[in-house]
Amino acid sequence: MKEEKVYDLVIIGAGSGGYEGAIYAKRRGLKVALVELSKETLGGNCLNRGCIPSKHMRHGAYLIEKLLNSEYFGFSAKSIETSMQKLSYHRDKIITSIRENFSKLLFQLGIDVYFGKAKLNSPNEVLLEETNQLIRTKNILIATGSSPKHYGFSVDQKRIFDTDGIWSLTYFPKRLLIIGGGVVGAEFAYMFQMYGSEVTLVELKERLMEGPYIPEESSRFLTRKLRKLGVDIKLKTSVLELKELSDSISVSFSDYQKAEFDCVLLALGRSPNTSGLGLEKLGIKLSDGFIEINSFCQTSVESVFACGDVTSSLMLAHKSMHQARVAIDNILGIKTQKEDDIFIPRIVYSAYEIASFGISQDEAEEEDLKVGVISLSTNPKAMDDGEAEGFVRVICSNDGKILGCHILGPNAGELLHQVLHLYKSKVSAFSLSNSLFTHPSLSESVIQAFELALY
Repeated sequence: MKEEKVYDLVIIGAGSGGYEGAIYAKRRGLKVALVELSKETLGGNCLNRGCIPSKHMRHGAYLIEKLLNSEYFGFSAKSIETSMQKLSYHRDKIITSIRENFSKLLFQLGIDVYFGKAKLNSPNEVLLEETNQLIRTKNILIATGSSPKHYGFSVDQKRIFDTDGIWSLTYFPKRLLIIGGGVVGAEFAYMFQMYGSEVTLVELKERLMEGPYIPEESSRFLTRKLRKLGVDIKLKTSVLELKELSDSISVSFSDYQKAEFDCVLLALGRSPNTSGLGLEKLGIKLSDGFIEINSFCQTSVESVFACGDVTSSLMLAHKSMHQARVAIDNILGIKTQKEDDIFIPRIVYSAYEIASFGISQDEAEEEDLKVGVISLSTNPKAMDDGEAEGFVRVICSNDGKILGCHILGPNAGELLHQVLHLYKSKVSAFSLSNSLFTHPSLSESVIQAFELALY
């Protein structure tokens, strides 16, 4: 009789967290299986409809902006011809290549991959619904990601798109309305504006990217830059009606204005993919649709863990990867890592890069902490590159413990790492302030910010 296969860990969802978790667990000696809807969705939203395609298009938008300002470097490149077909071809080629590399590595490591819709049958069983196949396991990690919110708007993915469907667009619309001024809305506004669309960005709240993770100062900088580039930003405004006409969409706004657009993009946030998983049957606790987890990413059921978009509104690929590693360490009996959203790095790729982690300026002032702020307007490297805009803000305790860092400007996402790694390693801010960096470099501004805070 063939011995029944029992895994140490079954992961539902092969997006960022699921894929990272499967490799991390396998390399640490666990018998792992990965369940994903289909071969075409391997890699999840980040690879297929999020991080990877958007960063490819954003880099193109950045290059267009640089070329339009080429006289700064002594040459002229004012005439730029864009092609959605060429952009889509190279974007899709990147996605396919990464997905194929994913598949090859999973095969090389001996990780079993099942395709189909899965649900929890018990704390130690995963059921594939189409085939009724039971996969037995000691532990389960839920990494099923999220889906776009529509808030009652009708989405046809032809003229009215959500952020998953926008990649099927075959042309750059002349007039594009983006509903939602969060991180994703701000990113798409920059990209399409630079590729030649006339973008209107409408946001119900008082500022772009309003929330606990993006400083008000960063929002203000970005709003000013987007408007300078030509984006029409309508704050404290909502969309009352979308009416499809023969060749356009008529839009009525709450400020009594009306306008017509070729396309509409809904960037209204995302909802966790937690329904239909059988969570209620097992007694797994939810809060506003999100799975409740402890600091080791464990749910209310001992053998079930969760990571990524299903756990909180901070939906970031690297957060999902980190949580997957925390969960697997816990399964292995290692409890050195803990999950804490406040110290997950946040990054925005729009007209500026905006990166941050840790406590805010307001929190620093309340607790009488040390703060150092350096403007990038005087940084020699930023000036040479024609990008002398932005700032570095660092926060630390009186004894030099790093508590936060907020950067707006060129390569902010990369610059943040040098501070984040020292925080994770519990290295004092005094050490960074005395470090040696090349000149000229953007990193010098990070040193100067800490010197300003500490001395």
